[in-house]
Amino acid sequence: MKKILIIAGEPSADLHGANLVKAVRNQVVRSGGSTGDIEFIGIGGRLMKEAGVNVIYDSDRIAVVGISEVIRHLGMIREAFSTVEAAARDRHVDLAVLIDFPDFNLRLAKKLHAMGVPLLYYISPQVWAWRKGRINKIARYFRKVLVIFGFEEAFYKQAGVDVEFVGHPLVSTVRMTKTRQELLDAYGMPAGTRVIALLPGSRTSEVRRHLPIMLEAASLLLGSYKNLSFIVPVLSSQAGLCRQMVEDSGLPVKIIIDDTYNAVGMSEFAVVTSGTATLETALLGVPMVIIYKVSALSHLVAKVMLSIDRIGIVNIATGEDIVPELVQSNLKPGALALLIHAYLNDREAYARMKQGYGKLREILSDADASERAAGEVIKLLEAAV
Repeated sequence: MKKILIIAGEPSADLHGANLVKAVRNQVVRSGGSTGDIEFIGIGGRLMKEAGVNVIYDSDRIAVVGISEVIRHLGMIREAFSTVEAAARDRHVDLAVLIDFPDFNLRLAKKLHAMGVPLLYYISPQVWAWRKGRINKIARYFRKVLVIFGFEEAFYKQAGVDVEFVGHPLVSTVRMTKTRQELLDAYGMPAGTRVIALLPGSRTSEVRRHLPIMLEAASLLLGSYKNLSFIVPVLSSQAGLCRQMVEDSGLPVKIIIDDTYNAVGMSEFAVVTSGTATLETALLGVPMVIIYKVSALSHLVAKVMLSIDRIGIVNIATGEDIVPELVQSNLKPGALALLIHAYLNDREAYARMKQGYGKLREILSDADASERAAGEVIKLLEAAV
């Protein structure tokens, strides 16, 4: 039996990791093997557990962003690192697949490389935007790097990295499974309502920082509109926290658990925390505003290290300001409410944003990224024999 160590340190990586594991096993079976030929162990969440990964450390415990947030969770991060390092050494893994999560994964890569473990990076760090010097470590430690945006491939090749563009894994997975009317009926919402989705982020620190601002903005708008309905699509891991915050606000906001694509898809507009959810919202064709706020220390560090002015992947990938961004000191309830109001009443601006999504769609590949990545995993596993 071959053993693959797989590391997914936050919710979106958990999704991509689960799909990759399924694709690897399917390819093994199609080639005449069995699902028992490969064992996956590592860090992940609910989806990777359901895909059959032996999760030795839960990713929810270490999914944090920003310097101050990392400092507060340093004990758990160290514990996770030690757990994975010991597992790699004691279980003699044949290959390690690291997914995004660069601060953790690049440090781990150094250890694994010293052990002689072949390394593959899937959904590599955005070194073209943030701390470009990391590309030297990637070139040194990894046998193969798989990127999800076409423009990333040339950047890595210039640094001598064995890189391949496999397409974005979300392209083949982001879609609604029900009609808007079916969803309105299922969630008890009137047919004529204008639904606004509030996505505060997948990490606890993001929810605590963003949801209160979103709810204050919603309160301002509810005083002016009679036909608005606000929803908070959330993963089950954050449902309790979001429900409590909504209850404390006293606002008629509906929590929708583990049905994000349908919830966003039935919405007229969305307020989305910067991250994977912004791309998912664009793929669903729903106009949005991208928001983000971190501690003052984290923001100061980011200003020094960032190489680009935009934070939303829709804007970064197209090189255009397609989606408005409210970041740090600009993210205030009043400003957010005014922006939502503007797009609800300016149909031309609303339509322009949807047209801009077409430019993003042209950049993304239609290839099944999980299948292509799985093929590269199997190649490296066979080469490691």
